[in-house]
Amino acid sequence: MTKIKLTKEKIFSFLVVLLGLAFVYYFTGIFVYIVIAAVIGLIGRPLKDLLMKIKIKSKPLPNALASTITMLMMIGVFSAVFIILIPAIGNQANDLSKLDYNKISHDLNKSFSSTENLLKSYGVLSEDKSLESVIQSYLKDFIAGIRFNKMASNAVSIVGTMFMGTFSVLFITFFFIKDDKLFQNIFLLFVPESRKNSFTNILLKIRKLLSRYFVGLMAEVGSMMILESIGGLLLGLPNAILIGFIGGLLNVIPYIGPLIGVAMASILIIVSHASLGFDATMPLVYGILAVFAVANMIDNFLLQPIIYSNSVQAHPLEIFIVIIVGGTLYGPAGMILAIPVYTILRVIAKEFFHDQSFVHSVTKDL
Repeated sequence: MTKIKLTKEKIFSFLVVLLGLAFVYYFTGIFVYIVIAAVIGLIGRPLKDLLMKIKIKSKPLPNALASTITMLMMIGVFSAVFIILIPAIGNQANDLSKLDYNKISHDLNKSFSSTENLLKSYGVLSEDKSLESVIQSYLKDFIAGIRFNKMASNAVSIVGTMFMGTFSVLFITFFFIKDDKLFQNIFLLFVPESRKNSFTNILLKIRKLLSRYFVGLMAEVGSMMILESIGGLLLGLPNAILIGFIGGLLNVIPYIGPLIGVAMASILIIVSHASLGFDATMPLVYGILAVFAVANMIDNFLLQPIIYSNSVQAHPLEIFIVIIVGGTLYGPAGMILAIPVYTILRVIAKEFFHDQSFVHSVTKDL
């Protein structure tokens, strides 16, 4: 039986891992702020590096100034998006508040009379209920959720938490952008001296790959927002920008995100145009389905191969399997985190297990 030899380095490493897990468990909020700030910092690094190439009187911009400009530009972009969205959300809420739920459900019920009989025949809908009453109940629940009635009583607490969270993330992000080795230096404090070179290489490679991935992901989300918004405007939808934003944002969830997005867009169109009647509304629904289909074809055949394959240097089939495994284990959150986590694991495996044939085959492009 092989005995495990305990050394000071192994004991220290074990204690560090325990300390890290305890920190994540007891200070989850702070950990989330740090992760969000690190991601934003990775997105902002290429912009800061570009600004550092600008020279004034043969001297590059000061690091602090370049970091500040980067932060201001990123805040400006996010602020512009929300400024555009606020009127769209307000108009949508106003339209929803004017809806006649009884008329909507009655119109839908007329169109679905045959469906009601079919549902009753299979026992899906009980004999003492009508499809009209069921639709009316679901519509009221849906609108109530959109109105955020329950959240209104906690508005002050929500705003306060959001303000504190936003300030914390921005504060941490600035220092991540200003000092690209900040996280690396903090992490290396807990690494034994004999392992510092290896972990330095790992952290540098991870930062480079994840920075390219997150920048590409933001480009993909922005492109989808623009494509779907333009498609909605061409259809004459008054809430086209809101639909495009929702569709593009949900695109961060691989494969199932676009399906959720088009489902939400269809519901918004049906509810917002209910006064026109069901028959007049369905062409708009078919139109937005076509818009999402075309946009996602562009995404699948053009954007994703560039972003996923080139940024993290992995085969498309490999990426597909990793995303499916992540979704199976942890649902949508697992699908979102699958590629970054897999990238980190590949870099670590290449550094420590490069002599293994399997590891070599999946990390040869790194």
